[in-house]
Amino acid sequence: MKDGRHLVWILDDEWVDHSVEKAILEQNGFEVKVTRSETLEEDLPQYAPYVDGVIVQVGFPCQAELINKLDSCRVITASSVGYNHIDVEAATGKGIIVSHVPEFCSEEVSDHTITHMLTITRRFPAYHRQVKGGKWAPMDTLPIQRFSKNTVGLLGFGLIARKVARKLKPFGVRIITHAPTAPQEVLAEYAVETVSFNELLKQSTILSLHIPLRPENKNIISYEQLMMMPRGSFIVNTSRGGLINEEDLYQAIFEGHIAGAGLDVLLNEPPNPNDPLLAMDEVFVTPHSGYISEDALEELKNKTCQNIIDGVAGKPLVKTLNSQVLNKIRL
Repeated sequence: MKDGRHLVWILDDEWVDHSVEKAILEQNGFEVKVTRSETLEEDLPQYAPYVDGVIVQVGFPCQAELINKLDSCRVITASSVGYNHIDVEAATGKGIIVSHVPEFCSEEVSDHTITHMLTITRRFPAYHRQVKGGKWAPMDTLPIQRFSKNTVGLLGFGLIARKVARKLKPFGVRIITHAPTAPQEVLAEYAVETVSFNELLKQSTILSLHIPLRPENKNIISYEQLMMMPRGSFIVNTSRGGLINEEDLYQAIFEGHIAGAGLDVLLNEPPNPNDPLLAMDEVFVTPHSGYISEDALEELKNKTCQNIIDGVAGKPLVKTLNSQVLNKIRL
């Protein structure tokens, strides 16, 4: 609290317009301050000791050095599904609840995932560049297999992967998953076959990633894993860029073992314009845009603000990442 008012601090390098969040929070009695990376050092002593809640956009690091200065904060919320940019352990040590917004864009990301699958298997990037270059040769991009012949492997089976599975059913593809923590009744409901991680790789002609980026998942798909996939297979990532070793992916595509990739996320965002993956006809990249729709953004902003309002008031949040740990500490 500062000057008798609750203070919310928005840390964001991506969005410029925060009028929606400001309107919601100010109506609930909060003062709102916005900081970008270039002003963080200047703003840190002015706001960090006094804020009651912090909103952190994807890509803005909220690590221990910053969190340890949040002396009055009750809640940090990621304005996103992902939260790997927030040091949850450091926040727990300060007694701060950490939350995120896990369900706001499941429709959009699942649609985006399937769009990538169809785009790369039907060779749209190569066709597009060909026609733009003045060439008209539909046979030039073979081989193209009938889509229904594919085995789609889903690494992880959370809400987005489940929607992908449901939407893919009418295409007639076989769907398998590796998701050790998924409830058996959920797997049975979707009639999805469960396999080991190695079998997922060996059987998937399209591999789609649906797991969070945690230390144990960093580069979970590297050269060894790519070589386990069938020759001519594809990979789609609408989750987090660090899950794939991109140098290894480039090599596997260059060697002809992997036929293509659809990527909505990269290790470095935005990427270096000279990144060799960007020059490959076999690779289709979108700018971490799978979550985008007017409906999703409205839902995200509303739910993000509600996390702050409820967290500062000490009310239960829809989704917390460390409440069990904090409860044990307080006991």
